[in-house]
Amino acid sequence: MNDSTLATRIKERRKALDITQTELAERVGMRQQSIQYLESGKGNRTSFILELAKVLRCDPNWLLNGESTEDRA
Repeated sequence: MNDSTLATRIKERRKALDITQTELAERVGMRQQSIQYLESGKGNRTSFILELAKVLRCDPNWLLNGESTEDRA
Protein backbone atom coordinates (compact mmCIF):
# COMPACT_ATOMS: atom_id res chain seq x y z
CA MET A 1 0.00 0.00 0.00
CA ASN A 2 1.16 3.50 -0.82
CA ASP A 3 1.84 5.95 2.03
CA SER A 4 0.69 8.95 -0.02
CA THR A 5 -2.51 10.76 0.83
CA LEU A 6 -5.50 11.73 -1.27
CA ALA A 7 -4.11 15.27 -1.26
CA THR A 8 -0.71 14.27 -2.63
CA ARG A 9 -2.17 11.89 -5.20
CA ILE A 10 -4.47 14.58 -6.59
CA LYS A 11 -1.71 17.18 -6.67
CA GLU A 12 0.95 14.89 -8.17
CA ARG A 13 -1.40 13.56 -10.85
CA ARG A 14 -2.65 17.06 -11.72
CA LYS A 15 0.90 18.34 -12.07
CA ALA A 16 1.94 15.28 -14.11
CA LEU A 17 -0.83 16.14 -16.58
CA ASP A 18 0.14 19.84 -16.54
CA ILE A 19 -3.32 20.93 -15.39
CA THR A 20 -3.84 23.96 -13.15
CA GLN A 21 -6.11 23.86 -10.13
CA THR A 22 -8.49 26.16 -11.97
CA GLU A 23 -8.59 23.90 -15.04
CA LEU A 24 -9.16 20.82 -12.90
CA ALA A 25 -11.92 22.55 -10.98
CA GLU A 26 -13.68 23.64 -14.17
CA ARG A 27 -13.49 20.17 -15.72
CA VAL A 28 -14.79 18.49 -12.57
CA GLY A 29 -17.47 21.05 -11.74
CA MET A 30 -15.90 22.32 -8.54
CA ARG A 31 -14.47 25.65 -7.44
CA GLN A 32 -10.71 26.22 -7.55
CA GLN A 33 -10.77 26.82 -3.80
CA SER A 34 -12.19 23.31 -3.32
CA ILE A 35 -9.29 21.80 -5.26
CA GLN A 36 -6.86 23.88 -3.22
CA TYR A 37 -8.55 22.66 -0.03
CA LEU A 38 -8.27 19.02 -1.14
CA GLU A 39 -4.63 19.39 -2.14
CA SER A 40 -3.76 21.04 1.17
CA GLY A 41 -5.00 17.95 2.99
CA LYS A 42 -7.64 19.92 4.87
CA GLY A 43 -10.51 18.23 3.08
CA ASN A 44 -11.33 14.80 1.80
CA ARG A 45 -14.55 15.42 -0.06
CA THR A 46 -15.10 12.24 -1.98
CA SER A 47 -18.36 13.08 -3.74
CA PHE A 48 -16.35 14.16 -6.80
CA ILE A 49 -13.90 11.23 -6.77
CA LEU A 50 -15.20 9.68 -10.01
CA GLU A 51 -15.07 13.01 -11.83
CA LEU A 52 -11.58 13.72 -10.48
CA ALA A 53 -10.37 10.27 -11.53
CA LYS A 54 -11.81 10.71 -15.02
CA VAL A 55 -10.15 14.09 -15.56
CA LEU A 56 -6.90 12.93 -13.95
CA ARG A 57 -7.04 9.70 -16.02
CA CYS A 58 -6.49 7.38 -13.09
CA ASP A 59 -8.22 4.62 -11.16
CA PRO A 60 -10.71 6.09 -8.63
CA ASN A 61 -9.65 3.43 -6.10
CA TRP A 62 -6.04 4.55 -6.43
CA LEU A 63 -7.03 8.18 -6.07
CA LEU A 64 -9.10 7.50 -2.96
CA ASN A 65 -7.08 4.75 -1.25
CA GLY A 66 -3.72 4.54 -2.96
CA GLU A 67 -4.64 1.16 -4.43
CA SER A 68 -5.73 0.32 -7.92
CA THR A 69 -8.04 -2.53 -8.85
CA GLU A 70 -4.98 -4.27 -10.36
CA ASP A 71 -3.30 -4.23 -6.93
CA ARG A 72 -6.06 -6.48 -5.59
CA ALA A 73 -5.69 -9.22 -8.19
